[in-house]
Amino acid sequence: MMVRRLAQSLLLSSLILAGSTSTASAHTSVVNTIPTYKSTFTEMPSEIAIEFSEELMTIGSQKINSIEILHPDGSRIKITSLSVNKSILTATLPMANYVDGTFTVNYRVVSADGHSVSGSYELYLNSPSQRKVSATTIEQHENFFHIHEVHFYEAGLALMVILLWWGYRRFNQEQE
Repeated sequence: MMVRRLAQSLLLSSLILAGSTSTASAHTSVVNTIPTYKSTFTEMPSEIAIEFSEELMTIGSQKINSIEILHPDGSRIKITSLSVNKSILTATLPMANYVDGTFTVNYRVVSADGHSVSGSYELYLNSPSQRKVSATTIEQHENFFHIHEVHFYEAGLALMVILLWWGYRRFNQEQE
């Protein structure tokens, strides 16, 4: 009897957790960057493109997806054009004399499911800038993993349901 109840509790818990994990992985993520993430090049590319795991949302002429590219000194490069082709966001850069160093690419996109995702990564013209980088910046630029606040709420809700189920089953066991 006890084994059967434990099995039922584990089955229900597994179903709840499986449901919450599929929701958590539903957000788009970066699949590819052109030029490649953290690459070093000798000439500034004419385009920066980021490919995502899902199609990006477009709403007429509204600018809901963006790329911002920063010079090594932190000033913004004025992007000539920005386009979305299914899951690829492309920014065209102006022809200019760019200084050597670390360029930061910031992006913010809205996937077809309506969730927005943002992040950043670095590119290097000839060599990285000689600057001190904080541990937070290093961690942010080491990967494209994003944690969304809603996932913490979903995990908390799943945990509460599991605990309530366990309490209910235990209460019924004591009543017998």
